[in-house]
Amino acid sequence: MKTIFILIVLLFSYLLNANILVAGPYAEELMWIDGEWYLELSNVAVEPYTLEYCYIYNDTNFSYFIDVYFPPGGHTVVTKDSLVTPFDFNISSDQITLGWEFEPYFGGPSSRIEYGNDYYSMPPLPGESLVRQVFMTPWWEVIGIFYCRDNTPTLGEFNDLTGFTGTFSGSVTNADGLPLAGAVIEHYPWNGESQIITNLEGDFNKELHTIRYDIQVKFEEVTYLDTTICIAPDSTTICDFVIPVVQNFPSPSILKNASISNFPNPFNPNTTILFSIPLPMDDVKIEIFNSKGQIVRDLACSAAEVNGASEVIWDGRNTAGNPVASGVYHARLIGDGLFLKECKMLLLK
Repeated sequence: MKTIFILIVLLFSYLLNANILVAGPYAEELMWIDGEWYLELSNVAVEPYTLEYCYIYNDTNFSYFIDVYFPPGGHTVVTKDSLVTPFDFNISSDQITLGWEFEPYFGGPSSRIEYGNDYYSMPPLPGESLVRQVFMTPWWEVIGIFYCRDNTPTLGEFNDLTGFTGTFSGSVTNADGLPLAGAVIEHYPWNGESQIITNLEGDFNKELHTIRYDIQVKFEEVTYLDTTICIAPDSTTICDFVIPVVQNFPSPSILKNASISNFPNPFNPNTTILFSIPLPMDDVKIEIFNSKGQIVRDLACSAAEVNGASEVIWDGRNTAGNPVASGVYHARLIGDGLFLKECKMLLLK
């Protein structure tokens, strides 16, 4: 019971810190049409269902909303005509804050849009909007709310999950133009993974949300470049980084991070082979050898996650589909023609 109580307290604290239970209007999407702003709001614990007791302000103005119907579970689009004292926003840079003057939960502003200037969210171009996205760490902790440029606005509706990502691609080479495999491009804000790792050709490619990112380019745990990039919707941002190192092939310190194991072991007749690769590779496979060094089976693998656990099942059969005899077998991890790691398996019948 004590453990359950502690878990409840920790969850409660997390929700509080994540600003999830603050009552008020939440800004979901912001757009300018013919010079006029349109703001989509969702209702979080505002009752009675009206915006009359909600406020909004920017860097220079403050106003309450008029009595606009504000139902829960949907989206309400407001304009400056929805304010007691109408005012405009700066389309290039502003800080917009919303809240509810009553505080039955934890009080404070319920939602804030920050874009332009030094913020990670960028001003929208004509025909675009800014949409609210929750950014998280690889451990599913919320690190912030950022507003992404979206070229498929859906004012008054749930977001269509398209139009607010772009592609970040390029290469990392040394001063001689040789590719650097295993170079690390770290980006902030995180959204899931924070690292991009170059492949054997020194290339990288990743889909990112449409905001500004702080970028660090590292090799062998040394930071060589510190810069920023801006990702535009449905487009490709190409960056070719050159750093002063002599390495032009995956070093042993990179390749040693590959791993392979199996369970159960001993096994009969099936075993699951777990593996992890240290950098992006197109051709990943598991080669099964017997104790004489003869290849028994090739298992093609889909290794989508770099430095993440992937798995494949061996059913104890050879290439011809026949069950193999009891004995010691070796599973060898091969990536793009490189031998990475090997493990020993025991089949007992």
